[in-house]
Amino acid sequence: MGITEAPLQEWACDQAEAAGWLHRKVKWVGRRNAPDDVFAKDGRTVWIEFKRPGGQPRPGQVREIDRMKGAGMEVHVVDNPLIALRILGVSYG
Repeated sequence: MGITEAPLQEWACDQAEAAGWLHRKVKWVGRRNAPDDVFAKDGRTVWIEFKRPGGQPRPGQVREIDRMKGAGMEVHVVDNPLIALRILGVSYG
């Protein structure tokens, strides 16, 4: 079955929180396909949709992320937790 996104996502979120980012796991009421994680720090808000390595967003996720970006939101899809940390400017290691 391969690697799932959950342990990688959890590690990246823990690293971001340790670096001072406020992180929330989001559940959407009446809305599907939106990113599940939001990070905020120093006036910057970043939405990240985590995928397993090599994973791609579903078509509905692509549409919702495009809508969010169209409204001026910063949204990323990552399949590697190190990329998420790079987006957030978090050093690791």
